[in-house]
Amino acid sequence: MLQQRRIQALWLGRAVKELRLQAGLTTNRVAAHVGKNGSSISRMENAEVAIPEAVLEGYIELSGLTDDRRISELRTIRRDAAAGGWWDGYRKEIAPSLTNRAWVESKAVHIRSFEPIVLPGLLQLPEYAATLMRKRHPGASGGRVERWVEVRMQRQHIVSRHNPIALDCVVDESVLRRSPGGVDVMKQQLDFLVEVAERSNVTIRVLPSTAMTGVEGAFELFRLVEPYPDIGYVATPVGDVSVEGKDLERLKDGYAALQQASLDPTASRNALIAERDKF
Repeated sequence: MLQQRRIQALWLGRAVKELRLQAGLTTNRVAAHVGKNGSSISRMENAEVAIPEAVLEGYIELSGLTDDRRISELRTIRRDAAAGGWWDGYRKEIAPSLTNRAWVESKAVHIRSFEPIVLPGLLQLPEYAATLMRKRHPGASGGRVERWVEVRMQRQHIVSRHNPIALDCVVDESVLRRSPGGVDVMKQQLDFLVEVAERSNVTIRVLPSTAMTGVEGAFELFRLVEPYPDIGYVATPVGDVSVEGKDLERLKDGYAALQQASLDPTASRNALIAERDKF
């Protein structure tokens, strides 16, 4: 699992460390070349501090890297690690893990989501989202909840913008019958899902309550633009944690099993309509 630092910085730190090791260089050798000390280089590779442009260029020069595509990828990651985004305006209200999450969403081309308890955050209406946030944080002020809802609505732009991401969701059937904000809120929410399910970039599948797949707990899978690797997020009671490597492959296998056990998109939309009409 990734630490809650800027994910871009972690990826860049790993990449330059790999360059250094492949070239048989020590941190002190790199430090001498770029005018730093060995401790500073170690901190950069561990994403504890940012990697300046001059230092990255020093890594490239000293390692002898000549692959133009790889050099371009490293420069792109460094620029993204240093750049901000709309989420910077909410840093005081949201956890660092969520700013990482917002950045990942901004670079996504395809998101796959499984939700066994509530509707996917990227498809929640403000009233539904606010109800969930008040239940999770009963001591939060109305103003703070409002700001959290603003963040969630801002994140949803990736689904409705020009050239939107592809969003594929599997939702447990029981979620459609759970109305945290009351009947009116849930009816509006289901109306919205029926509408969204018609969009070409959104696929909603309903997992029958009787289905058994061996998958437990909410999670998401992200395919990002190049040069970034795939990444996943798993929901926990204390917040989402990011996942890579073999654990990510297990999540992908789990999602495939969920898709296979779910209703197809047309039958799922009919299920949404049927549940909406019960309210």
